[in-house]
Amino acid sequence: MVTAKGNRAIVDALVKNEVEHVFGICGTSVAGFLSALSTEESIKYVVARHERGAGSMADGYARASGRVGVCQMHSGPGTLNGVLSIVDAYRDSSPVVLLAGQVARKFIGREIFGEANQFAVLKPYTKSCERIGRVEDIPRIISNAFYLARAGRPGPVMVEMPEDIYSEEGEVEPDFKIEVDSQTLSPSVIQEATERLLNAEKPVILAGGGVIWSNACEELRALVEMLQIPVTTTQNGRGCLPEDHPLALGLSGWYGGNSVADDALEEADVILGAGCTFSSLTTYNFTTPIKGDVIHVNIDPSALGRNVHCNYGIVGDARTVLSEMIRILDSKGVGRKASSWAEELAKKKKDWSKLWGADIGSDSVPIKPQHLVRDIQKAIPKNSIVVGGAGLHHLFLTSYMQTFYPRTFISSINMGSMGFAFPAAIGAKAAKPEEPVVCVIGDGDFMMSIQDLETAVRCGFNVVTIIMNNCGYCAPKIFQKINFGTEFGSDYCNPDFAKVAEDFGAGGWTVERPGEIIDSIKNALNCEKPAIIDVKIDSTTIPPINLKASSRMRGADAQKAVSGLR
Repeated sequence: MVTAKGNRAIVDALVKNEVEHVFGICGTSVAGFLSALSTEESIKYVVARHERGAGSMADGYARASGRVGVCQMHSGPGTLNGVLSIVDAYRDSSPVVLLAGQVARKFIGREIFGEANQFAVLKPYTKSCERIGRVEDIPRIISNAFYLARAGRPGPVMVEMPEDIYSEEGEVEPDFKIEVDSQTLSPSVIQEATERLLNAEKPVILAGGGVIWSNACEELRALVEMLQIPVTTTQNGRGCLPEDHPLALGLSGWYGGNSVADDALEEADVILGAGCTFSSLTTYNFTTPIKGDVIHVNIDPSALGRNVHCNYGIVGDARTVLSEMIRILDSKGVGRKASSWAEELAKKKKDWSKLWGADIGSDSVPIKPQHLVRDIQKAIPKNSIVVGGAGLHHLFLTSYMQTFYPRTFISSINMGSMGFAFPAAIGAKAAKPEEPVVCVIGDGDFMMSIQDLETAVRCGFNVVTIIMNNCGYCAPKIFQKINFGTEFGSDYCNPDFAKVAEDFGAGGWTVERPGEIIDSIKNALNCEKPAIIDVKIDSTTIPPINLKASSRMRGADAQKAVSGLR
């Protein structure tokens, strides 16, 4: 035991948990904490320009690195500003620890200046909320927060720091450790599920983010190639199998999926859902008619059977379960050639690409979004981390750009929130400074986080941001056109983004013709500072859509309207 002040004990606990970056904004409720943090050379403090940005930086850091991201916010308005970033992390299962300032303990609940009931707001969207009440409890509370953020299904945790705790002294245990019970699986269920998968005629694997968080990508690939099973992924599962793999079908679902992957889920006689939830995105608001047997593997027991029927429910880490399946198959000497089912899906995949690939090579002006995305893929290194924004442009990005490695595609998936992508890209660059980080974002989305361009410049995070500029919120515009026959409230004007970038101290390019795209991207990647590429795109182009599944979800009138837009 050692005697320490509260602020020093908090910082020491962060060091003990191997924290390298804290993203935050100052305030009176965290001044004492920052005073201690200023003396710790092993932790870099990144001053953000909005609390939402700080939280999304921590989230992007976590998704790119696989480690816990840490953000810090001032009490009351500061923490409330950052709520959406915590909800993003919660919905997409990203481990983030929020250090939230709070008024002095004796004032909590008395509605004094700067106080908010942060527990009430954030409890539904965190795995745990705990307030530091005594200095002696700090090592336990901080270590527990990091353990909970990573354990089971990852997610955010809030630790509330009353401002009077920083100067208080107490006896603390600096080497506090969390004791963890080992996980117990159900061997008989895994055995039965593996047998069912082996004997399936039309099997398919739906791989989700849990495969990536459990570091099970090698095990997934081994199982896929052993049984020659086609694989579709959720958005958060992108990269768990290279998307140019012969057995990769691409994404399922209405937020950028394709009909081949969607049909595979409908027609399969056995589906192995690994580290996924069969979410509303994947299943077109639960309208996908899944008729086959479902083997569902998830670390979160509440996910099993929640959204689809479940014949074999396995609570467990995806890596552990897939490894056991491989062991069972190895013991049987299993191995088989490609099936007619896999060949059939491969042909459908080529037909889908042909159907929606006509404008990829278009030289028309304004630039076709699919042409832009194709050229981005050509211009950036294969290992680049791509952070996608929210909006119509996201569907072009997911439809026309492949992901080859885990943790190289990041986006706000289950919330689809604007204002996430750019600060998340900064966090990803902080986590992986040696990797190229490219943010592909809409103009409306970028304007919600433009202030953190100063953060990127000041801190030297040379993220390349490619703005798909169409001067409008085009996703809601198209939705309104399809469903109500009107277009209202979605158009606006933009500044000259290249000039704005230069005013911030970043590199800036404006691209109006297809032939300018690749050179601009290469110049931006090599400029050794943050860069903005403003690309004027065609706002009338419709992204690839599974008309059959969309009409099932929204009705036949929607299909007719979408066909008319094309």
